[in-house]
Amino acid sequence: MPEKALLPDLVLDLTSFQLIRAGRPVKLEKTPMEVLSLLVRRRGALVTRGEIVHTIWGDAVHVDVDAGINTAIRKIRQALDDHSDSPLYLETVIGKGYRFMGPITIVDGHVPATPLASSAERMWRSKGIKAAVLLGAALATVFLLAIAAVHRDAAGASKDQVRLVIAVVPLQNLSENPGEDYFVDGLTDEILTQLGQLNPERLGVVKYGPSASVQQAKPVSAGLGKPSGAQAQYSLEGSVRRQGEQARISIRLSRMTDQATIWTESFDRKVGDTLSLQSEIAQRIGNELQVQVLGRNSPRPASAEVVEAYLRGRFEMSRHTAPDAARVYFERATALDASYAPAYAGLAHFYRSRAVVDDEGSEQAWVLAERYATQALALDPNYPEAHAAIAQIKLMHDWDWRAAREHALRALQLNPSSPEAHAVYARYLRTAGNVREAVNQHKQAVALDPLGVDMRAQLTLSYIFARDYQNGVATARSLLTDDPQFAHGVLCVNLGHLNQFDESVAECRKALPLDGHAHWVPGYVREYHEHGYQAAMSLIAKQELKEIQKLPQPDLWGLANAYASAGMPDEAIRTLLKGVKSHEPGLLQVRVDPDFDPIRSDPRYAELIRQVGFPTE
Repeated sequence: MPEKALLPDLVLDLTSFQLIRAGRPVKLEKTPMEVLSLLVRRRGALVTRGEIVHTIWGDAVHVDVDAGINTAIRKIRQALDDHSDSPLYLETVIGKGYRFMGPITIVDGHVPATPLASSAERMWRSKGIKAAVLLGAALATVFLLAIAAVHRDAAGASKDQVRLVIAVVPLQNLSENPGEDYFVDGLTDEILTQLGQLNPERLGVVKYGPSASVQQAKPVSAGLGKPSGAQAQYSLEGSVRRQGEQARISIRLSRMTDQATIWTESFDRKVGDTLSLQSEIAQRIGNELQVQVLGRNSPRPASAEVVEAYLRGRFEMSRHTAPDAARVYFERATALDASYAPAYAGLAHFYRSRAVVDDEGSEQAWVLAERYATQALALDPNYPEAHAAIAQIKLMHDWDWRAAREHALRALQLNPSSPEAHAVYARYLRTAGNVREAVNQHKQAVALDPLGVDMRAQLTLSYIFARDYQNGVATARSLLTDDPQFAHGVLCVNLGHLNQFDESVAECRKALPLDGHAHWVPGYVREYHEHGYQAAMSLIAKQELKEIQKLPQPDLWGLANAYASAGMPDEAIRTLLKGVKSHEPGLLQVRVDPDFDPIRSDPRYAELIRQVGFPTE
């Protein structure tokens, strides 16, 4: 395509109420034309959104003026063939308003004509455009540094500003095929990620409501109220309707107090462009709420096949139903696009999970997890999920405390609204012995994703390690419907610590069949009635010990727990010391786990702690 030597001549004819571009009239509706006239008359000066409202609509406003301004600005840019990311005519001043800065001639019976910019000036602009194309990367770096400098300078003045919180309701799947839930859930997660990185000091997000895969076929925002744990001022909801390679995404931002619509719009995109669209939506929301958008690059567009495979992998990871399904989809994404960082981060999380769950082959799984996490970080150094993955690996396998802490904090810095980042940092704090702050981090993770089963389960365990059994019981009860096997098991343990033995036994009787041990129940109940609670729990521990010992490669942490619960401290300590050599991940909680209280006075326990070399916080 030949390069344009000059910018097209623009004429704003106020006598005929027309915009003329390159000698041809441009169709522009009444309100956008009025807004353009106001901006051009004030050319070079900032025109605030408030001034636009007062001039165009007056004081007695009966329309959604914010949406009206946004629509008018968008139509003006379309008429001028201008772009918000590299404007030649219309500049957005984030959180303030707009400035018209391009060359234009005004024709008005009452105002002398404003001459066009000289041909020399126009040629200089054209050369500037060409240089910007050639030096885009360098200019982008300078721009981001400038944004950071402005943010630092404004930090002191913005301390008193209210931090806004948006409750993001998972998008609804309006496609005919319910199998598209994975696609819709993935877009919701991407909106949460992009919003969380806009300006962490000024804007936070929480996930509020069930995912598309469990939503009812009805609006979920009615009667939302405020989500627990966060005082959200706004809610964001929407829907996705997909047909083949095209997707229509509709978004609505509203105030929580009166459900008034702040902004609403629909976008038609190819499937491969949907992830980058989420960044555009996030930035539009930032503009609407007058929150300065900091310098985080938008995800680059990818092919529909790559996005499909990646989102499907995330969906399978969250379901835990087909062990290898997530890996297959993530690998498909990397095979299709070897530079797609999110898929490598997904593989890192997959292999890290496998290394923790399966003792057999765990060392190879750890190696693969670190390889893929490092690759994701090399492709995108500011990708929060990659930092979170590295933090997990450095903590749980390498026992590199400093690196684990740095990457966990970096993930939090990049996206403080990420529940996973809070959970990773909580795990580090627990390892360092700071159980109180670990509980606080897990509580923040749950506040950001109140319906997340994994987050609530981790909080439940964190309460146990903090010896806060009452709260452990409360959170476990909240999981009875979502994860009954885990919930009944935790209730069995916590109620026992609270000396509520009958209630504990009742929960154990429910937990054992869910664990595949229904045949243990009669003997367990008989032992409880004949010899008491401790004897009954010891019986279960001995049964578990026999099962673990039958395995070709027993899990060392499970084995040590069973020995300790069965009243065999010597075997428990020997097993724990053996686990030091292989960096057994479970060892990281040995200082806080109540199961090991009976061995803490043993001199070998002190030696165990010395060999692990725990961090302090």
